[in-house]
Amino acid sequence: MRTNLKYTIVGIFSLFCSLNVSFASDPGEWSPTWKLPVGKRPENVIDQPITVPGDVKLHQFFSPISCGACHPEIFKMWSGSTHANAWKNPLFQAVYRLGVETAEGESQKRNIESCVRCHFPIGHSSADLSLALDDEKAGVICDFCHSVRATTGIGNAPYILSPGNAATMEGGTKYGPFSDCPETIHKSQYSELHTRSEFCGGCHDVSHAGNNLPIEQTYTEWRQGPYNTEDQATTVHCQDCHMRQRPGVPGTGNTERPDNPGFASPEIMGGKKRPHIWTHYFVGGSTAPISLPPNSEIQPQLAIDRLKHAATLDVLIDPSYQRGNVLRFQVNVKNTGCGHYLPTGLTELRQMWLSVSVVDGEDKIIYQSGQVDDKGGIDPKAIIYHTTFGDEEGNPTLHVWKATHIISDNRIPPKGQKEERFVCFIPADAKSPIKIKTVLHYRSAPQDVADSLLKEKSVKLPIIDMVEITSEVKL
Repeated sequence: MRTNLKYTIVGIFSLFCSLNVSFASDPGEWSPTWKLPVGKRPENVIDQPITVPGDVKLHQFFSPISCGACHPEIFKMWSGSTHANAWKNPLFQAVYRLGVETAEGESQKRNIESCVRCHFPIGHSSADLSLALDDEKAGVICDFCHSVRATTGIGNAPYILSPGNAATMEGGTKYGPFSDCPETIHKSQYSELHTRSEFCGGCHDVSHAGNNLPIEQTYTEWRQGPYNTEDQATTVHCQDCHMRQRPGVPGTGNTERPDNPGFASPEIMGGKKRPHIWTHYFVGGSTAPISLPPNSEIQPQLAIDRLKHAATLDVLIDPSYQRGNVLRFQVNVKNTGCGHYLPTGLTELRQMWLSVSVVDGEDKIIYQSGQVDDKGGIDPKAIIYHTTFGDEEGNPTLHVWKATHIISDNRIPPKGQKEERFVCFIPADAKSPIKIKTVLHYRSAPQDVADSLLKEKSVKLPIIDMVEITSEVKL
């Protein structure tokens, strides 16, 4: 798959300073994308206007390192996360700036504007994108999440902010999972919203802000899936997997998700020992250094641990095989570990695919598909699990601002499976046994897309072997 993305990352970063990005549309027109019914929403999902550009000021928000003074362990986790890198990620910046430059018409421009609301929420809410890319406040920071007093629904970031004022050292009230925190520079208030998937669904459910096309539907995939029982005693929320993971604890749908006892702030500072402290690694599938902050120490391995506990493979072989005839087999790919589709998020970019190889007893290749060439390109015969968007002319596009419809969606729902069938010919001189090797791979984006965007700054995107199975048949 080739694209016409033509800017170098250096050019895009220099462009960042010269572009006058305006907020031309009212976010209230496209956020939220839908509302929860009364009785099924957290108490602080309310029917009030959302925070719009200009309602707050950048100087009201505390820098994450200020939060780290009292919450050092949580700060350390967050500082290596994709949340910390949400605005700075060079791939995101390249695509975003390309969109700013090439979007045509109100619909496309509105969609590009909506990216900022999640990737740099305090910049969008203050109508101020003047921070340098490496500024600590540029991203999804502590004081954004914990200044969310309420939301108005799901999708496209319908948050209502109530920050303090860092400029005058007034902490205000911070919202989170506890109601009995010691009062320090700020007050604390329990927020039911912060304990439920509806908080994550604010940003992790995205529709095109111009035409309402569903683009990223992670929350909706969860809500419509088996992990949401609509009984709070048995429902597995986003936090129950993504904020329980830590080294040695993948925290997926097919692993244990034990509590994490500890302190949100050190005991010497008045912190209370809790039966569970939510981890702040926010691990997904990102393993590439370009997607993570420079100080990410354990996040890549945590992501690999998560990916390796996301799916399983079964191979079923038709027993009628023989030399000089065909071998038929079926591979069942099961989503056993994710509360959402596999993959999720930017599914037009994410690549999860099967590689299958059949060799005889002397390792002579009988059949192959899903191999990767020297340039990182995937065999065009491969089965790839992703979404393909189309533009108004019906052509496939990776430019989501141009997307008007979904051409195809070949992904695996939670606790669902895909059944893939294969047929190959067994040569008359094939040596026994025949070996069938099947691997499910994952990569954050196509290598040629990264190369086109980043040019000389490009990096080789890691390919993770999520699960592998080898089967033998004797001739």
